[in-house]
Amino acid sequence: MRVRFTMLFSAIVLLLGVLSFAQPAAASPAAPYNVAECFDFGGGYEYCYEFKGVSQSNESASGNTKYTFNGSFSVSYTLNGDVIYSSEGKTHYTFIAKDGEPQVSHQRGSGSFSYVDFFTGEQVNCTYDYNVIYANGEVRHEVYNFTCS
Repeated sequence: MRVRFTMLFSAIVLLLGVLSFAQPAAASPAAPYNVAECFDFGGGYEYCYEFKGVSQSNESASGNTKYTFNGSFSVSYTLNGDVIYSSEGKTHYTFIAKDGEPQVSHQRGSGSFSYVDFFTGEQVNCTYDYNVIYANGEVRHEVYNFTCS
């Protein structure tokens, strides 16, 4: 395990070093997004969501393109005005490609959701977080945490 961590840490340090020398040749301006909508399904059921954040891409002189997305979301289902499911969270996603081929993908996020248990009528609350790094054709780091009460 220690060897695996040392190799991962070394690979990340090496990647950050290489990226620090490859200055962006062209950077797009940050593009904010905000999408929200509600749907009435009839019978008292309604679904609402909102996704918002910022995306950006940068291209280096060496042909690398880096895409970055930072955002948050919220979702809710209601029945006759009572919330039966809700969720919210944040995510950060970075993707690096060279000549159109994926090189590195890093996604991390956290959130929570709650719902009413149909059998007991009790509310269940859950939280989660994740951190995944994919590089050179394989998953290099993977952590998922999930708890409910």
